[in-house]
Amino acid sequence: MLNSIFNAIDFDLQKAVLDNYQLKEGLYVRVGEDIEFFIYKPPKRQGRENKEIYLKDLSGNIKADEYEWFVKRDYLSGYLNSNKAIDPPKKKIHSNNYLALFVKATEFIPENKQHFIEKLFDNLKTFDSFSKKQEKEVLKQYENYIYNEERQENVERKKELFLKYFDEIVSVIKEKEIKNYVKIFFDEPIDKYKKESEIYYALKIYNKIETVREIEGKIYGLSDFNMGLNQKKPYLEHKTRGCEYPFLVSKDDVFKIKMFFDYLKYQDNLLNFDGKVKDKKPTIFITKHSNNDRAEITDFDIIVRKEESIDITVTNHTLTKNGGGYVEKRHFRKRGEFLAFLDEVFYNKQLLKNFYGEPYSKLNPKLLNLIYLTRDLIKNYLKGDENAIFVLVKKYGEKFLEYHLKNSLLNGAIVLNTVISLKGMDMNIEEKLKELKELIKNPTELSSDDFYLLSGQVIRYLLNKSKASNKNADMIEPFLRVNRASQLKKEIEALFFKYKHEIPLNFQKFNNALALIEAYEENEKVQKDKLMVGILSENIFYERDEK
Repeated sequence: MLNSIFNAIDFDLQKAVLDNYQLKEGLYVRVGEDIEFFIYKPPKRQGRENKEIYLKDLSGNIKADEYEWFVKRDYLSGYLNSNKAIDPPKKKIHSNNYLALFVKATEFIPENKQHFIEKLFDNLKTFDSFSKKQEKEVLKQYENYIYNEERQENVERKKELFLKYFDEIVSVIKEKEIKNYVKIFFDEPIDKYKKESEIYYALKIYNKIETVREIEGKIYGLSDFNMGLNQKKPYLEHKTRGCEYPFLVSKDDVFKIKMFFDYLKYQDNLLNFDGKVKDKKPTIFITKHSNNDRAEITDFDIIVRKEESIDITVTNHTLTKNGGGYVEKRHFRKRGEFLAFLDEVFYNKQLLKNFYGEPYSKLNPKLLNLIYLTRDLIKNYLKGDENAIFVLVKKYGEKFLEYHLKNSLLNGAIVLNTVISLKGMDMNIEEKLKELKELIKNPTELSSDDFYLLSGQVIRYLLNKSKASNKNADMIEPFLRVNRASQLKKEIEALFFKYKHEIPLNFQKFNNALALIEAYEENEKVQKDKLMVGILSENIFYERDEK
């Protein structure tokens, strides 16, 4: 799965992580030949936008231009978790290399000075405390770099600077009443930070050091991301293989995996990596959640789309108006564009957010149920099952229509037009309305299509006679509940008697229409899509001067 994702990623992953990364509240110190102090204190509910403006010097001046310098080094220098600290068992140091020291403000006291010296500088100067067989195999890869004379001298120089400024840092912590983190960075190029943190990651990034293997001169191990393999959870071990671990990842790849999971941490719980069909790349959908500030993938699906090109047209059959003009006809040539349209029109843009896992529980229960019932059809469509969309509208089209009509007649009309178009129904509503006018002038027996279209026109006309200040789509609901033509006629009769006092006695056009409906003798199952076309289309009972 991860290889497929990395192939689909077409953006700078590291930049994406750093763009979302946020410093923790606290005192930030940059140590060179001089020392500089900064305080980062964002509002408690501050998002990830404009976060740099909350970095200030001790005088309160904004130092936004320094934010990126600290972010890049902070991201590289943090430990993975407390179990992988460089100073067990005390675990006071939260950083991973000698160029940075991260500690809680309450721990930055003279009593801990010697501990910091021993664990941060003396320990990481030679890494002699890492004495396990697998640790030595990893460190052998960095042997020339670790014992390089220039590096050895640099570690000592940083220790001297730390001792030089220690008391001053303690004083600032007290003066400014720092309660959270103290983070000290030595002024070195970012590449040096990368190299130092790489040694720590090579030792600590795997599930456990015992999983590390040297294979043909390269270090491999079991990834610790999305993996719960330990002595208490041995069920993932492959007991019948020479290597009992489920999979091994190279050192280079595991760094990329870490960065990917760091990226996931800042994303929505459902996201997709949209592969390009022409490059034969799949679309990968991922469901994730956060666990102790780490992203965990709980479900995924890799959808290989056979062909992107489609030819779908959604026509405004009902001549629905939005604002000053008619809703435009839509043409779709790509599945992705059509899926986005369906998500907006049918699902209120909630489908892709709830494509996998448990949908958001606070959604409208009817919409929630429709997502449960239909999302597998959409997945099948993405995989190339053209019939899935037809099944969707045939089986669930009325449900979507009923749901949207309760909220808005305009939304209901757009859903209806989409359903009719996807069903492939041939309907020229302008011609049909002209035919209805002729039928009313010269009454003859109604066909089934004409009956439902005319019934819809009569229903809408009568409902418009209501004096209610808020005429909403709930008024249509009784006509959506009927199943037989005879029941529909009874509902129309009841509606007529409710508003008959609003209709002129000599309104021949309406009288003829009502007589034609009453004369219809078939009692078949109601064709609700055609009935709704009649309700939502322009109404023939209004002359131009009455509009």
